[in-house]
Amino acid sequence: MVIYSPLGGVFLLDYHCDRMIGSAKELAPFFASKPDVFLQDLIPTRSEISTKLDAAIHRAGKESRQRLRVLLDFDGAITIQSSQTCKVIVLDSVPTPRENIFLRHKTTQRAVYDEARERTKLPPVGTPSADPSTPMDVLLFNEDNEITETTIANIAIETEEGLWITPPLSSGLLAGTMRRKLLAEGKLKEQVISVDDLRKAVHNQQRVKCFNSVRKEYPVVVKL
Repeated sequence: MVIYSPLGGVFLLDYHCDRMIGSAKELAPFFASKPDVFLQDLIPTRSEISTKLDAAIHRAGKESRQRLRVLLDFDGAITIQSSQTCKVIVLDSVPTPRENIFLRHKTTQRAVYDEARERTKLPPVGTPSADPSTPMDVLLFNEDNEITETTIANIAIETEEGLWITPPLSSGLLAGTMRRKLLAEGKLKEQVISVDDLRKAVHNQQRVKCFNSVRKEYPVVVKL
């Protein structure tokens, strides 16, 4: 098991690679039908293991901390299993009018968000659910079927071209500080995202993430 963090990368990567390669060399005669061929052609290099890890980390969402299990088969195949699990959010059942002034300001007036959670049978923010399969948040949309935000975070969808887009403030949402930071760094682009766009993205298995100043960035799965 190896640990990945967005800031530090894979902890002790070279050491983990060296141990795996060393074990493969020593154990090959016990498992390979042709030990000489196995040793020469099939034991991966540090670079090959690292490349496989990078690909797995990217698929799971490199913005989040992950635990990864790296397996080397007797035929030299590398399998990587990530235990990083995405949070589940559910699409609201009714629109939230964009004219609500409290959507644009961070205040204690959270009735619009509380009502969305009640509609979808989610507990209040900060209350853990007894059922681990319960979604952790609700994704809102306005009267024009434009997605806006969740009850605790802003949201972004990765396009087919690999760019991240987030709803504009005109759709009716909070100008989150993490959102502002990501926009300033060029990591997000504002674009109207319709509910149909969201459905297409989910169908195409495009990545979706939420972000705020407390949780920072975290991948999510949208339940429609």
